[in-house]
Amino acid sequence: MVFEIHRTTAEHVISATDAALQVKDSIDKNVVADFIDTTVDSANNALRMANQLGFLKSMSNGKFRCAIPYAEYLVTSTLDEKAAILRFVLEQYPPYKTFKARLSMGTLPSDAANQTRALHRIIAHRDIVLDTLTSFGTYANSLLSEGAGLYRPKEGESKDYLCIVEQVINDRETARMYIRRRMGQEAVEWINERDVFEELVTGYQRGAKANEDAHAPVVHAGNAVDSFLSQLASSCSVNIQGANGINAKVDRLAASGNLKTKHKFMLKYLGHVRNAADHGTDSEISQAWGISENTAIEYVHVAQTVIARVVACHLHQTYTV
Repeated sequence: MVFEIHRTTAEHVISATDAALQVKDSIDKNVVADFIDTTVDSANNALRMANQLGFLKSMSNGKFRCAIPYAEYLVTSTLDEKAAILRFVLEQYPPYKTFKARLSMGTLPSDAANQTRALHRIIAHRDIVLDTLTSFGTYANSLLSEGAGLYRPKEGESKDYLCIVEQVINDRETARMYIRRRMGQEAVEWINERDVFEELVTGYQRGAKANEDAHAPVVHAGNAVDSFLSQLASSCSVNIQGANGINAKVDRLAASGNLKTKHKFMLKYLGHVRNAADHGTDSEISQAWGISENTAIEYVHVAQTVIARVVACHLHQTYTV
């Protein structure tokens, strides 16, 4: 692996990963710049460092997509849990391990950064290496600032942060088990694991924090529904080229006789709420719609139910709502 370090912060890397997890396919620096409200260069640096740490994967077209599962663990966790997840990943990243080891030997931070840069053949200036790695280390509670530009590794507590990481992983698996039971094994096995099931899991987990961000549960569950409709269309040999979004795909599937009317309008509800969360200013009211906490929580459950009912109808002509 070629190591690169770019000037960024832990907060920007987490936000860039969050943005990538909310899009259906891949994301570019321009979208991330808008999401974080920063410059395109800063967004690009955050994306490239998220890639270095293993939260994102780079694509040949210059875009990025999430690396599962650590991106999901990072984004769906609480603030304290985010620090633990970042620390877990960071302390496996060779340049940071070297930097921290040099600090533990009493080396001045600027010298530790320069030595790290030399040992790992990193092109960036030592000041960039220093600023980025200390931002990551202090956010993750792996380094302590002593003032006057000095830092030292935080001793002990390794069991504490590893217990937090374990809890985050267990919470994710608990969410998966809940959705499997709720939707039924047949539906879960039929739907695409990454693009539908895991998005439903993320939406469900974000729904638990809907009081902090009611937008995210709708976006993730909506992405799952959109991907599910693409999968259904492929299974039914329905051409959905140019049918962008949930509602357009629903219309194509219904017109071809592959969606019953009641399922169609259940899906239309999901499409309209997702549009409210995702489409900015509405021409009818000249402003964006807000998403209430209750709607966000209900949306993720309705998405699970509708997908399961449509799968049952598709496979067995079981007509339930």
